[in-house]
Amino acid sequence: MLHTFVSYLRMALPFIYMISAWRFADWRNWWKYYPTILFIVSVDFFISVLMYEYPLWTFQGSLIVPNHTIADFILTFITFPSLTLLYLSLYPYPLHWPKHVLYMGSWFMIEVMTEFLFMKSKLITYHHGWNFGWSCLVWLFLFIGLRLHHTRPLWAWVLCFVCSAFLILYFHIPVTKFR
Repeated sequence: MLHTFVSYLRMALPFIYMISAWRFADWRNWWKYYPTILFIVSVDFFISVLMYEYPLWTFQGSLIVPNHTIADFILTFITFPSLTLLYLSLYPYPLHWPKHVLYMGSWFMIEVMTEFLFMKSKLITYHHGWNFGWSCLVWLFLFIGLRLHHTRPLWAWVLCFVCSAFLILYFHIPVTKFR
């Protein structure tokens, strides 16, 4: 029952994000968020290529989304752009750090709970030492990285490359054996 519900949820979420972005995001200034949308799409593609032959997590097929590649494409081209546009255009910009922490924490909790549902329904599986805790850390860095890229893009790229190097070394991703 949970698997069926979450399978439909996995297909509905990108559209929920899209509709929410259409309704609540700052479309008049979409160009301000466009570089960060390209950043998250680029990072996701980099991760997909890096882990092609050594996946740390895999999206499992379901009733509507048949395999990992299609699930990742939906995430990359629908969910992440919509999420980024919503996240950045609704961000509380006055310099008041408790609001920033609460805002980031809210988004973090939504994504962590969603991934928890996917994990419990076996629509995502973890491999080679990866686990739900590592995914939570990635979600945290994602929201910090989106905000950082929007304000200081060079620092976001540095953070991305440092985190990538750490993951390659820590999880022994065999980059030297790739084609």
